[in-house]
Amino acid sequence: MKVAFKLPCGDDGYPPVDWENLWAIPLSDGSYRVDNVPFYVNLISSGDVVAASHVDGQLTFQKCLAGGGHSTVRVIVYEVDRVAELRSKLSGLGCATELSNVPSFFSVDVPPDVNFSGVVNFLECFAGQGVLDYEEASIQHKNESPGVL
Repeated sequence: MKVAFKLPCGDDGYPPVDWENLWAIPLSDGSYRVDNVPFYVNLISSGDVVAASHVDGQLTFQKCLAGGGHSTVRVIVYEVDRVAELRSKLSGLGCATELSNVPSFFSVDVPPDVNFSGVVNFLECFAGQGVLDYEEASIQHKNESPGVL
């Protein structure tokens, strides 16, 4: 199933869409477990359990019930020919990635058992070289603080 998340639009027109639909697995108690990595939704990650209800014919997010322990980072790559390499290296660190319809933009799922600081250090190295920039969208790793770098 897909759960629709209404996205607030900033003064800069970001994000470029009003809604993001995330795959979710229905649970026996009527809630849903998010089953993919968000591109634009903030404070939600893969594995989170959410409440949703049918509004105007679509299953619509109401609130987060429980975090799943995953963190989400969004990455924009300025050298598009490096996207595959970076995604492969992140996979080697234990992360899953999802490529958006924009060839230089992808989301990173950092599972609970992966060292979040190691992932950030990896991204920071490439950011320092001007290869990419990244944003921490949902940080659920313990002893980590959310923010935009």
